[in-house]
Amino acid sequence: MNITVAKSWQELNEWQLQEIVDLYLNQFDKTPEKAFGKMIIILFQKNKGFWSRIKLWKIIRQVPISTLSEFGDFLLQPPKLHSFPEIENLRKPADRLGDLSIKQFSFMDQFFHSWMETKSDKFLRALCASIYRIGENFDEQNLPSIAKETDKISKKERQVIGFTYLSSYHHLADQFPVVFPKPKEKTSEEIKENRKPKAKHQPFSEIILNLVMNEETQPLGNLHESNSTRIYEFMHVFTKIIIKNKKIEQENAKRK
Repeated sequence: MNITVAKSWQELNEWQLQEIVDLYLNQFDKTPEKAFGKMIIILFQKNKGFWSRIKLWKIIRQVPISTLSEFGDFLLQPPKLHSFPEIENLRKPADRLGDLSIKQFSFMDQFFHSWMETKSDKFLRALCASIYRIGENFDEQNLPSIAKETDKISKKERQVIGFTYLSSYHHLADQFPVVFPKPKEKTSEEIKENRKPKAKHQPFSEIILNLVMNEETQPLGNLHESNSTRIYEFMHVFTKIIIKNKKIEQENAKRK
């Protein structure tokens, strides 16, 4: 039997992506096997509707779900979604957040962490509004106007945007491991009690301010200039500052 399905996250169609992301965000942690089974069904159904379900039923009659599950192994790998969906009247970011200013990223980063901590749709809406722009440059004064447009889309569409940000964030973290160090491994007590290691999130707005206030050379200029710096340029400079400061700390420690 000749079966053709998506082989990567990028090949999923709009309906599949919305449904699978919804399962990831809302069911996978609680019931991973059940959620993955539903993902496989969506992968092979391909589209919403009666005839798509009939085609799926024909496949399931001939091939067991256990065999079909092998086609969905990529769904268990970290997603590589780096292109944001279009929204009418708004400007989306470049792939992998390539054209963001660090100021826009600081808004997105704060809303994202709040959404992850609370799972509140309020912060997901705020995150979506902060990702898009009106015109070339980011202006926080435009956020209410942008929110009027992003609030028109469905929750599942917003979840795809949030999930794409998560994927892009992981790509950024992989590029700059000094700025985004891997989280510490759980202690035996945390594993036993199923607790997450405590890690305080520092907003990037504070990092920018500290960089301007404490670095005598001001490598990215004053506060206004620093805020306007493109995110990848900022991360390169910030990496060098972190390495330099760690070296100074080590040298000071040796003198004691």
